[in-house]
Amino acid sequence: MLDDLLEIVAGRTGSAVEGTVHARRRGTDWFVGGSGDRVVGGGPATGSGPWRSVLDSREPVVLPDLRATDPGDAAGDTSWWRPVLDDGFRCVVAVPAALARGGGAVLTLYLEDAGAAGPEVVRRTEGFAEQVASLIDLHSTIPARDRLPLPGGVAGRNRATVDHAVGVLMETRGCDEDAARRVLQVLSADQGRPLEVVALAVVQHAVRRAADGRALPVRRA
Repeated sequence: MLDDLLEIVAGRTGSAVEGTVHARRRGTDWFVGGSGDRVVGGGPATGSGPWRSVLDSREPVVLPDLRATDPGDAAGDTSWWRPVLDDGFRCVVAVPAALARGGGAVLTLYLEDAGAAGPEVVRRTEGFAEQVASLIDLHSTIPARDRLPLPGGVAGRNRATVDHAVGVLMETRGCDEDAARRVLQVLSADQGRPLEVVALAVVQHAVRRAADGRALPVRRA
């Protein structure tokens, strides 16, 4: 679900970029999702990362050039610093967003080019983080057990995409969860496409609106 934002950031900066979303609720840190082989397959997704410090402090972290910054000057755990540099990233942006039911979410971008995280990138990241947090509030139930599950396989990602699409439809159509799932099923049957493909299209539409700074329309009863 991050692909649209990462494409926008890469287009604006000319830098390759990967990203992750994490959340914390009831004392549990949770990997929500990510995009990019280096960050999803390695430590930034399931181990240490700047997102932990942001969840602790609820303050954004913007590191324009990791090579020019002393890790000792940074707050919190910095064991992720060297692995991130070794993966080819020079710039990191991590921004928080509050969850309405308690806890918080963090969207983290890892960019290859030093100095790529200008004000526009930070602004877009903050806007997208708020949208991600609203989707987590609407639909995701984060259990208070099994700390930091590893990213699942294709089936797990498909279920997560459908869940996110249900949350988007609940917000935009003002309907309950069962009605939102029926909408997806009808669209899938009418279009002759798998349910997860239809769900992905719904989520991507919401992401594009968030990246453009537009709120999702809400249907009033």
